[in-house]
Amino acid sequence: MDKRELKREETNLKKRIIKNSFWSFISSSLNRFGALAFTIILARFLMPEGYGIYSLVLSISMIFCTFADLGINRTLTKYISSSLSKNRKKIPLYYQYLLKIKLILSLSASILLIILAYPISFYLFKNPNLFLPFIVASGYIFVLCLEGFYTQLFYSIEKTQYISFKELVTQTLRIIFVLLVFYFIASSYQIIGIFFSLAIVHLFIIFLILFYIKKLIPELYHKPRTKINKKKVRRFIGFLTIASISTIFFSYIDSIMLGIFVSPEYIGYYKAAFSLVFGITGFIAFPNAVLFPVFNKINKLEIEKVLNKSFKFIAILAIPSSFGLLIFRKYLIELFYGTYYAPATLPLSFLAFLILPMVCVANLVLFFSAKEKPQIFAKLIVITIIFNIILNFILIKLFLRISPLWATVGVSIATIISWFFYFIISLHISKTKFNLKISPKFILKPLIASLIMSGILFYLLSFIKVINVFLGILLILLAILIYFILIILIKGLTKEDINLLKILVKK
Repeated sequence: MDKRELKREETNLKKRIIKNSFWSFISSSLNRFGALAFTIILARFLMPEGYGIYSLVLSISMIFCTFADLGINRTLTKYISSSLSKNRKKIPLYYQYLLKIKLILSLSASILLIILAYPISFYLFKNPNLFLPFIVASGYIFVLCLEGFYTQLFYSIEKTQYISFKELVTQTLRIIFVLLVFYFIASSYQIIGIFFSLAIVHLFIIFLILFYIKKLIPELYHKPRTKINKKKVRRFIGFLTIASISTIFFSYIDSIMLGIFVSPEYIGYYKAAFSLVFGITGFIAFPNAVLFPVFNKINKLEIEKVLNKSFKFIAILAIPSSFGLLIFRKYLIELFYGTYYAPATLPLSFLAFLILPMVCVANLVLFFSAKEKPQIFAKLIVITIIFNIILNFILIKLFLRISPLWATVGVSIATIISWFFYFIISLHISKTKFNLKISPKFILKPLIASLIMSGILFYLLSFIKVINVFLGILLILLAILIYFILIILIKGLTKEDINLLKILVKK
């Protein structure tokens, strides 16, 4: 390949990266916005106890769903994309082999959930109201697992715009169907109706995906005429299993452990607060869409600059967002969830500071994966989840002595400590394994500006007795203005940073 052809290939690669990054960002935004809207609707209609039951059933079900993945989805992406460029005749073999494993595991997970539904409901959580939702959720996770499998095919052929379309349809249908459930089904059967309607939505999405996939990858349905190394495929699946299981455990273990010790409404309060934080985190994590391909192509010195710069931008957005959540927590909870969720302001006071470590860790995980070191991520998250379980148990028992609501504070503190532990150890590994120097100074100036902004807001709020939506929006806009004036004055955001942001937005 001569220099001209190499240059043309690099240009095409860059165009594909920018296009896929854009669509990945769109699909991620649709997912987070839709999920937050869906959560708000559920929380408002189900009330704290019902929403707590729903969250608990979902948390347990998603862990069962994880055992139906075991890294198969990412394995499908790897081998299908590789076959497209090397040997297209292997595509149906990889597809059929992995689909067979996926069907067996998905069906096994669903049957296992049905079998364990009774002991989990009656003996572990001592709540009979969980039993029937678990039965219906078993069908939901079977469909959801298959949808996740087929969605990966779009990543394999770099047609990420289809994922954005799929996400738009999914989130729209979920909201429409759940509203129909609340309108037509009696309150005692609404949670069952929600899981049944979700199963229908995701089943429809599977048929929608298959319709497009048949046109995009017709080779999937060809008769196999060659062989594949199944042992190699199984070995690749094996390592990804650790990371996939641990990640889901880390996401849902807090709700499950809380459900063992307190009644469902307190899980509802905790999940309402966590969902608000998680939704904001998704919008701040926008740099992740473009960092993965960048890490693949640059040297160590440039990676240091990229990571330091990305962490700086993340801190500029994440730290004031955390303080804003803390200050306006009462008004935001009442605005989104209603007055019945007022107790959720207590756990939100602590969870508000999750944003920074969650987004920064996401960047470091992308870096480890880009450098073909996913085993670092897998080992670290296993250690973190063990640490998180121990900490959850200790703090729930400790704070439960005060009240069940304070048990949600115990879970919140355990979650924050675990995420900061994850973040700090990731930074340490980056330094020791890759000799990267990430300066902690990126936190200092946004923290100073946020503290001053908070002081001004607290002073203004001392003169205001009642805050309506219009006044609340004005105060938030004022807080944003004050913060950015301060961050520019103390040179936390320079002219060079602003110019760089303009370039990224254009790209």
